[in-house]
Amino acid sequence: MVDAITYNGWSNRETWLASLWLNNDEASYALLLEAGRQGEEPFDRADWLERQLREQLDDEAGQANMWCDLLTTAFDRINWLEVVEHV
Repeated sequence: MVDAITYNGWSNRETWLASLWLNNDEASYALLLEAGRQGEEPFDRADWLERQLREQLDDEAGQANMWCDLLTTAFDRINWLEVVEHV
């Protein structure tokens, strides 16, 4: 039985979605593989990937509004360590 606080075996829906998209788009997958080469520890790789994607989010989000705040909140819930450990 899957724990009620998980989503499809992941810690939450946001983490599952991030992993799904990163593994299903060629450019995103290349970024994910690059993260795998960053640092000795999984935490270092997770931190690198989060920083790269946060830069993209900041570039795309534009000015502050409700949608940007909601998107940023979802982004902040992603367990990046879990994402890089599943590469």
